[in-house]
Amino acid sequence: MSKIQLNQQHLQVLSKGLKFIPTPKSINIVTNIVNCKKSLYSAPLIIKNAARSEISTFIQKWKKPKQCNMNKEEIKLLNEIKAIEDIIIIQADKGGKIVIMDKSDYITKVEEKLNDKNVYELIKNDPTTTIKEEISEKVT
Repeated sequence: MSKIQLNQQHLQVLSKGLKFIPTPKSINIVTNIVNCKKSLYSAPLIIKNAARSEISTFIQKWKKPKQCNMNKEEIKLLNEIKAIEDIIIIQADKGGKIVIMDKSDYITKVEEKLNDKNVYELIKNDPTTTIKEEISEKVT
């Protein structure tokens, strides 16, 4: 679906699937935990407690990865794919395959779907605050 053709090696790397996560070179666990806790600052107490429990469990179970799950060539190929700004890689509607689309075509299709008045309705006000308050009342 894209005018840009990837070679067989690029496609082989993509065949790992969109849920595949390369092992990071390093993880700053302390920074990640601090950022997690900061993001919970204004959350309701029940959410904070649940998150603290999950963070504690994570700290106890976390182990530094023993080895990278990609070789240097695969990492290079993945970086080459990431550098192509004119494509979007998405999950196919059926079959679990991936689709490589031109970014402009993808944006056009998304805008067409969002502008479909039979599916989406433009609302006058952002209901987020009201919904948050209602959820918070029910949770506490």
